[in-house]
Amino acid sequence: MRLVAHVAALLLFSLNGLAYQTDGQFQCLMQPYTLPDIPPPGVSRIGSHLFWLLKGGASARFGFVGLKADSTQMDALLTELYLESNFAPHWVREDGPDEKRVHDLLTVFKKAEEDGLPAAHYRPTEITALLSVRKPEYLARLDLLLTLSMSAYVTDMRKGRAARTRFDPILLAAVRESSGDVPQVIKQGLYAAQLQQFLEMQAPQHQAYHALKKLLAAYREIEVKGHWLPLPEGKKIEPGMADDRLDLLAQRLLVMGDLPALPPPVYADANTQQLRLYDSELVKGVKRFQARCNLEQDGIVGKTTLAALNIPVHEQIRKIILNLERWRWLPHQLNGRRILVNIAGFNLTVMNDEQTELTMPVIVGEDDHKTPVFSQDMSYIELNPYWNVPPSIARKEIVEKMKKDAGYLNRQRIRIFAGWGNRAPEVSPAAINWHTIGAGISRYRLRQEPGKGNALGTVKFVFPNRSSIYMHDTPGRNLFRQAKRSLSHGCIRVSRPFDLAWHLLQHDGSNISKERLQKEIASGKQQSFVLKKPVPVHLLYLTVMLAEDGTAHFYEDIYGNDAELAAALNLDNEGMCLLNL
Repeated sequence: MRLVAHVAALLLFSLNGLAYQTDGQFQCLMQPYTLPDIPPPGVSRIGSHLFWLLKGGASARFGFVGLKADSTQMDALLTELYLESNFAPHWVREDGPDEKRVHDLLTVFKKAEEDGLPAAHYRPTEITALLSVRKPEYLARLDLLLTLSMSAYVTDMRKGRAARTRFDPILLAAVRESSGDVPQVIKQGLYAAQLQQFLEMQAPQHQAYHALKKLLAAYREIEVKGHWLPLPEGKKIEPGMADDRLDLLAQRLLVMGDLPALPPPVYADANTQQLRLYDSELVKGVKRFQARCNLEQDGIVGKTTLAALNIPVHEQIRKIILNLERWRWLPHQLNGRRILVNIAGFNLTVMNDEQTELTMPVIVGEDDHKTPVFSQDMSYIELNPYWNVPPSIARKEIVEKMKKDAGYLNRQRIRIFAGWGNRAPEVSPAAINWHTIGAGISRYRLRQEPGKGNALGTVKFVFPNRSSIYMHDTPGRNLFRQAKRSLSHGCIRVSRPFDLAWHLLQHDGSNISKERLQKEIASGKQQSFVLKKPVPVHLLYLTVMLAEDGTAHFYEDIYGNDAELAAALNLDNEGMCLLNL
């Protein structure tokens, strides 16, 4: 017994030296509570030890501190939790821990790896080491450790693990404003009759999340079996060619599900050693792989396709884990009609509950004008919109064009107004010295008239937001043929704007017919349709997604967000524990 107590004491001492990263998720939620100078009357021996642990700052003592070593909010929550129970423990009794509840909690922690969460971060080893100790001071420490560990798990599931300050604040602007009252959920967990079931329900409940969990398990199995050998560099493989790498290629396509069955060995004739040709079945498999990776579907194994095939399986596993994290930033129940725009996948999907109603390619922001990630409700659709030229485009592009071509604005039907107010007077382009105006052009509003050549095309979809991002039509239809479509200044260009507008209006109870909608657009007259039921729009950055048929799509990390998120989660350093309290 002394040895166990000694080991437990060493573990507890080591806990005091660990620092856990958070993102201040309890900020502004918890008000500080002031403890009295001594424990209240009637408190048990365990309760008395709990009081003094809380009095000394339990979260810092146990290593659960904030990003800037500020544990105030966590301590406030702990103090409230134990004040409400008059310092009665939540997990232990005088004769030891509640074995059923602790077992349920440890079971959940063990399964956390299935969600891409590191089980070790919830301290199962330290908890287990204290289960046989019966001294009141150790039982008090065990009780607090269990409360802190459960709080960490709930927070990670409800809000995600990533520290907000590690990311571009514009790119990830409002994505974390999605879950409910995390402290309240933690309180509910302390009193949940079926703790394991309660905690498992804190994960996102939509199909996309559960499909990613299955994909994670499948890729981990592939990694264990070692069926992911790299293809050697060499000349590109085109249909009809012979190549000694075709066996490896076929094996990889089979493992990834792009080939239904393994073809005969690469040597068609063992005697003559004549190489089999790159036939139509293998070509189909390569095209399926290219489609899943958003590559040009030409069936040629060139430099780009070979590089995609040779991404190590452990990197694909990491990518899946990162995207599980991103889903945890969203509302955990996604019901009703909504629009999902995957920035990394260059596609838009309209869903109703779990059913896909419409999908189409889109164009998103280039690297210097990244499309941000956020959620907002679409409130109206505008036909034949005006385009108010952003000051940055006016300064960087239009001023330069006017220096070289004085007739540019007139041909583009762009008018100039002396200010941004609705009553600002119009100004002639000739009244401005384009060679000296420079940044001063920002004082003027440049507005392109509706009609042919308008940068927003014929339809604009508005979901008011701080970043002034919207979706719209475009006259540059040829750009949708490109595989990589990060080409805009940040807004989202949709490939089938009429279909999207008609679909949304039809399901909003509008009595406008398809023919009349076409006529209204053809008239060139600007008008707006306010949606009776605003439609949620989620701009996402997902580098792994599964189609309805279960096909896994891996997309290029066009903005470098995967690397940034992996660093914030510390995925490359398994020895560190980053908890999100």
